[in-house]
Amino acid sequence: MASIDRTRTGWRVRWRTPEGASRSKSFKRKLDAERFLTQVESSKLAGSYVDPAAGRVTFGAFAESWLASQTFDPSTHEAVASRLRVHILPTIAHVQLGQIRPSGVQAWLRGRQEVAAPRYVRVMLANLSAILGAAVEDGLISRNPCSSRAVRPPAIEEDKVVSWTNERVGAVVAAHPARWRAVPIVAAGCGLRQGEVFGLRVEDVDFLRDRLLVRQQVKLLNGKPLIAPPKGRKAREVPLPETVAIAIAEHLRAYPPIDGLVFTTRERKLTSRNYYNPHIWKPALRTSDVEPDPSQRHACPPPLLCERPARGGTSIRVLAEDLGHTIRASRCASTRTSCRRARTGLGRPSTRPSPKRWRPPRVSLACHEAASRVAKPQVSGRQAQMS
Repeated sequence: MASIDRTRTGWRVRWRTPEGASRSKSFKRKLDAERFLTQVESSKLAGSYVDPAAGRVTFGAFAESWLASQTFDPSTHEAVASRLRVHILPTIAHVQLGQIRPSGVQAWLRGRQEVAAPRYVRVMLANLSAILGAAVEDGLISRNPCSSRAVRPPAIEEDKVVSWTNERVGAVVAAHPARWRAVPIVAAGCGLRQGEVFGLRVEDVDFLRDRLLVRQQVKLLNGKPLIAPPKGRKAREVPLPETVAIAIAEHLRAYPPIDGLVFTTRERKLTSRNYYNPHIWKPALRTSDVEPDPSQRHACPPPLLCERPARGGTSIRVLAEDLGHTIRASRCASTRTSCRRARTGLGRPSTRPSPKRWRPPRVSLACHEAASRVAKPQVSGRQAQMS
């Protein structure tokens, strides 16, 4: 039973937690004591009561138990542990969960901006928010300070992605040593991530159907390469352009596969970014007078990826699936509206009656060689007759 007792210095509130544990808190004024007791009893009835003693657990201790309970794949677990160890724990490991305030989180964000890129700082904030969110779910704290409006992550300046021309792709390919010349061709022609190219197997290349299966990749765990599922554990099948098929066939003729893998090192081992990037990729870029750009995967693959047998291009959704991305319906609708306005040339939606069933906009080869162009959609026979 809750009560308010008079003391020599003020008033003391006594109550019991839903688990039956006894708690108390002192106040100088009786009015403050009554208000606090009312809040405690109301939260107990609403099921939102948080034991003040629970928030005395330090962030470091809770983060350690949280990380141990996660079901991340090994490489993700290593990345999260590294961010905690380097960027988060040195600042707030000793702070009690109940003492973490939005102002403290914002101050921590400001400090991280000085040593890391804005996009990476946002990843750190997401990890911190996930840990504090778990503390809320466990009833250790009442709210997640990272969800406060006072916490504002750094803004990200989106750089304009400029598609590579066929000449630039050819120059980078030519700058590669013979053993690695097929790597940028596969990446550019099929839109594969670097690790997916390194994990490509002979059995995943269907020369008869002109298809390529993406079922595994090479990832780094503690600095050592290993075979792992694709990103998001989503296997996919992408078109295999003739140019890429010829390059793979010539590579296999000159360098027979090892353990079924298309690309391996001279030591007959797995290829990883730790070797390829500093020794092959970056020297090839310097030879071709190309500045390294993290967005190159999204600028380089489309020219060959969109070469279909009929040369009709492909839809935005199919293109995203081929690249291993998930496209949201809202973004697809925005793209659809932008394409309609671009076709009218007036900056306004087209006044032409829309068909009963909307067809995705077609993205042709020219759309990727010149990002400002938008290809016209294919017109069905019935629509051609009506026009």
